[in-house]
Amino acid sequence: MFLANFSELLLNQKFRYLLIGFYNTVLGYLLFVLIFYYFSATINHSFLLCICHLIATTHNFFSYRFFVFKVKSISLKNYFKFNLVYFLTFIINLATFIILTKIMNWNLYLSQALIVTLIAVLSYILNKYYSFSNKPIFKEEKK
Repeated sequence: MFLANFSELLLNQKFRYLLIGFYNTVLGYLLFVLIFYYFSATINHSFLLCICHLIATTHNFFSYRFFVFKVKSISLKNYFKFNLVYFLTFIINLATFIILTKIMNWNLYLSQALIVTLIAVLSYILNKYYSFSNKPIFKEEKK
């Protein structure tokens, strides 16, 4: 019974996005821990963070492409669009976090929990209709 229900859930793209997103988050954090554990004493932290981001984002792109959106072809254009979505959501996260915690004096953890929820919804929409779509967003845009 459980396996049948789980199989049905796996057919749902939004559920797969959350499942793969959780997996990507855990893997990205473990990557961060390992890289910082071994190299932070000798290598600049900003550089290490960039390396972590590059590896994690590339891994996330392929896991979302293959398991969630089931895109068969690999496109450098889609990869750059995916990175643009990640950059945009990071900026939104940062700005919202500052507003909620510094201006409105909300709790740090509550603020980030709310933001992560909103960012997950936004990034799903942007990835589905922008990153992994080869359809033009504007009618004037040509392939």
